[in-house]
Amino acid sequence: MAIRAAHLWTVVAVILLLILQYRLWFDDSGVIANKALERQIQSLQASNEEHAEQNHALMNDVKDLRSGDALLEETAREQLGLVKEGETFVLFAEPES
Repeated sequence: MAIRAAHLWTVVAVILLLILQYRLWFDDSGVIANKALERQIQSLQASNEEHAEQNHALMNDVKDLRSGDALLEETAREQLGLVKEGETFVLFAEPES
């Protein structure tokens, strides 16, 4: 009887150990899930930094547009082909072969 009880307690201890190991490694709060969340956090932080830089550049453009006409004129020249009165427009074209 004593040997069977000892075997029973050993089996119960091994089963509990296996359950705890499973939860430690593979559960939603386990090691593997934790590593995946850390990678996701790093990816999101990098994305946030990129967006913050873009926002900063856009805010600088907005401030320039509100404070002066230099950026507005530059944009009109580049995108719309603005030529002021008294300026000469010269277009260099590559010859077709």
